[in-house]
Amino acid sequence: MRVVSFVQPSPTGLITVAIVYDPGDAASEAEAASIERAIGSGLSVGRSVVRAHRVPVSTMGSLSGYRVAFVTAGLRTEQGSIAIAANRASVLTISSDRACVQTGRCVVGVTASPKVQITVNRAAARAANIRFGSAFLMLVKEI
Repeated sequence: MRVVSFVQPSPTGLITVAIVYDPGDAASEAEAASIERAIGSGLSVGRSVVRAHRVPVSTMGSLSGYRVAFVTAGLRTEQGSIAIAANRASVLTISSDRACVQTGRCVVGVTASPKVQITVNRAAARAANIRFGSAFLMLVKEI
């Protein structure tokens, strides 16, 4: 979640994030639950408070009203439509699915094994009109 604090201009106040998931996919459900637990009833990030809202991929439609969308596991076939919706609304997409970032359908990828690595797809960031601070970009892998 700290990734949000490196977006430029720096967000302030309440940030509602979408957790895009597939209710019929066990891995997607588990990751959505894990993200909800991490955020709890509100997580302070920089000068912002982040609150999460689950959004079933089948009813997503658009992502307007959200600043960030977590794209959970099990959504590979829907990643293209999620990217289109995110780009229209300038939503930062974050996923643990490395392929989502490598294909340019997610802006940020976070993997934890064997060590934490954050990857930013420049083209996806540009398409969604997302900019990061230079200090953050020095700490991550850009593709």
